[in-house]
Amino acid sequence: MQKLFNKPWFTGLVILGAILIVFLLNLWILSLNLSSPYRFSDFWSLAEGFSYGGSLNLFAFIMTTVFYVSIFAILLSAFSFIKKNNWGYIVAGIFLMGFEITLIIFQALFQYLTTFAMVLIIFNILLIIGSFVLMIFRNKILVQTKAPIKTEREINLSKTKIPFYVLLIDIATIFVFLTTFIVPLFSLEESGEFYNAVMIKVLFAGDTNLVSLIYFFVNFSIMLAIVFYFANSLSHYFFDKEKFIKESKTLVTLAFIATLTFFLTGVGTNIFYTFDEQVVKTVAYIPLFMMIIVIFAHAVFRGKYSAYYEINTDVPKAKYAKIEPLFYVISLTAVSVLMLLLNIVKIEVEANNYTNNVSLTGFSILKDYASLDQGYHFIAFVLVVMLIAVGIGLVIAIASYLSKYKQFNAIVKSVTFVNVFFVFIIAISGYYFQIAKEIDQMVILDIFDFYGINLPSSYSYDYTISTDAIYALIASIAIVILMFLRKAFEREDAILVGADSLDSLDGSRGKGDSTENSLDDFSGSVFDPCPAFSLLDSKADEYKRDLEKRRKLKANKSTLNELVNFVVDYARNSRLHLSYTPEDIATFIAGLGASRLSILQGMSGTGKTSLPKIFSEAIFGNCEIIEVESSWKDKNELLGYYNEFSSKYTPKKFTIALYKAALNQEVCTFILLDEMNLSRIEYYFSDFLSLMENEENQRNIKLVNIKLTKIEEGNEVEYLALENGNTLKVPANVWFIGTANRDESTFVISDKVYDRAHTMNFTKRAAKVRNYSEPMAQKYYDYEQISKLFTEAKQNGDFDAERNQLIKNVEALLAPFNISFGNRILKQIEDFVNIYKACFKNENVENEAIEKILLSKVVAKLEVKAIDDKEKLEMEFEKLKLNQCVDFIRRLDNE
Repeated sequence: MQKLFNKPWFTGLVILGAILIVFLLNLWILSLNLSSPYRFSDFWSLAEGFSYGGSLNLFAFIMTTVFYVSIFAILLSAFSFIKKNNWGYIVAGIFLMGFEITLIIFQALFQYLTTFAMVLIIFNILLIIGSFVLMIFRNKILVQTKAPIKTEREINLSKTKIPFYVLLIDIATIFVFLTTFIVPLFSLEESGEFYNAVMIKVLFAGDTNLVSLIYFFVNFSIMLAIVFYFANSLSHYFFDKEKFIKESKTLVTLAFIATLTFFLTGVGTNIFYTFDEQVVKTVAYIPLFMMIIVIFAHAVFRGKYSAYYEINTDVPKAKYAKIEPLFYVISLTAVSVLMLLLNIVKIEVEANNYTNNVSLTGFSILKDYASLDQGYHFIAFVLVVMLIAVGIGLVIAIASYLSKYKQFNAIVKSVTFVNVFFVFIIAISGYYFQIAKEIDQMVILDIFDFYGINLPSSYSYDYTISTDAIYALIASIAIVILMFLRKAFEREDAILVGADSLDSLDGSRGKGDSTENSLDDFSGSVFDPCPAFSLLDSKADEYKRDLEKRRKLKANKSTLNELVNFVVDYARNSRLHLSYTPEDIATFIAGLGASRLSILQGMSGTGKTSLPKIFSEAIFGNCEIIEVESSWKDKNELLGYYNEFSSKYTPKKFTIALYKAALNQEVCTFILLDEMNLSRIEYYFSDFLSLMENEENQRNIKLVNIKLTKIEEGNEVEYLALENGNTLKVPANVWFIGTANRDESTFVISDKVYDRAHTMNFTKRAAKVRNYSEPMAQKYYDYEQISKLFTEAKQNGDFDAERNQLIKNVEALLAPFNISFGNRILKQIEDFVNIYKACFKNENVENEAIEKILLSKVVAKLEVKAIDDKEKLEMEFEKLKLNQCVDFIRRLDNE
């Protein structure tokens, strides 16, 4: 059906059909009998009596003649259908709309049409309006057929859901405005019964009240303007959604003005009849309140449009202004409204021992103003105007904030001035009565009489007048002073930010991460809550092809010893000519087998970062570098953020690296946290420290609390590497490597981290490589192969850490310093030694391996202990032939 509507001939045929239906329904209307006193006559029979000269006969003759002329309108429509243009349709539409409007005016003035005839007329109007929408739509199709130009900007916006939401709001706007036809403009008591001035009764109930009649014509004209404007903007929904959203703002504004006018008319009529001493009330505020809700909803989606459609454009982006000024506006408005509870005028009478008083609050003055003096009429008028002004000001301020209007600050200033101005006027008015009390003596006696207080005539009275309105003025001034102190008037109208800054609202997207530069959008048939994951999913086939290339270089039946020697040679002959000894590579490999977290620490320039990079390159693995920042405080710095406002999840580079590893589980992946102790590791990495205690198949990290699901052509599509739409399983092929410097800019790494990690110390710079050859080819070691080498080394190894005497001796030496280790460290020691030994064929390196792991895991804890006799401790370690430990103790600072 959608494809058919995109064809000009089909749209033209639908319009022609609608015009024919309107024509036939008009024939039916003219053939229906009229209401009393012409219940036995229709337009045709009345037109035949044209010669009698009656006004109704004349009108019937004109309408039947015009009906015949409408046949030419149909012919013009058919001509436009053939010629593939719209001018004939437009002429026919205007002609028929004029016909229907004439009938409505006739009904409003004379009430001769039946209810069924009015229903048909309204249905015809809806058909004509729908035809106009299709005319504009058809014209766009014809233009597009001749010059199919569509910018990338339009294509992007056409994929989003924002225009659809705005369309719903526009429809709601129309419905809210239509309530002005069914909500009473006012209710007037007549002969003990209330007359309700409902606009729709002018057409269907024969209401002839002059005010209702006049306002019906005004409101009907406004309705036609709004509906036709909506019909025009609706055509842009299909071709130029950006223009549609902009025109929607005008539509909502027009409807707001119309409902405000309806409300003011109701209030004005109420005041008029009250002065005429008639009982009257109004509920004309109902459409206005409903319209305010629509305005707020529209403002929210205008804000979404600003934030998430323009995110990838080159112009500055607007984000929400500070909410503090809006809070002050709400406070000032509250003060203004609460003035209704204050005593605007307090009158106290004293005579000998007799005292009495009358207090006139804002509510009292509004309720009884018709019976009070003209001075109170003025206060009542000011109160009404104030309520309307500050209410509208508050609505505009909130709407401008939600829609990110760039002149928000100017609106705050204006609304602040309006509030303070009215509070000042009312406070001064209260003092006016105090100053002019001699002039108002008779008025005051009348007030006492009105409120049922009889003053004895034999006394001479003295009275005082005061006001509490000054307290509201003081409160308003205090808020304004606070605004000046807080510099609320000096804030930028709208904070303009670049793409990177706007990204930071959703999780600080990396500048160089192309996977995070996708369009944030809302979509109907297409919605992607995480474009970064979708981009990785789209590369699944690319990863498979890359895997096939790696497999062609696979190292078959290799040993750990061969792996160590290969990496040493590969690093030496690489473009960087890196110098690592077999002991260095064996230590690194044994650390990978003993723990999923390795910490490479030492001074800068000793090859900490280069080691995992060159190792990964040699075995054809993946190495993802994550730069740690000093501002990191929680796991979201690693995982990313979910934006409730946009319903989007923005992952960080760390999460993207994990996701990529999950899609490439055959490839060894090393996630390198560069300078990981720039922030406290426990702050951002604690969840992963705990996670590594679990079995490999139970290492799950929950990214968000909701389910992330793509919508493609109305169907739900799961992300490939997510479980339940929100959980990412840390794959077994991932190792975390952290580099750590030890200076004043970094934090000390805690025992909690050291106990769960393998630590490798870099205490001296590597020797310069002098003998090197051409770069070597990579050898692909997949995860299964590396894991198998580790497992065989652990199973075939004969080292038992629990029974090793050297470990027991070291544990005894460190016991006075409260340094000990549990089963976790004991298992790491055993795994490390067995793997390290497997790295050296036919060599006895057990004690060397034990010393390396003891130094990094246990002896290094002496660094934070007070050693009374360091020389004695050195001697004890010399006896055990642990020379590296001796050197470490010697370097310890006595302080």
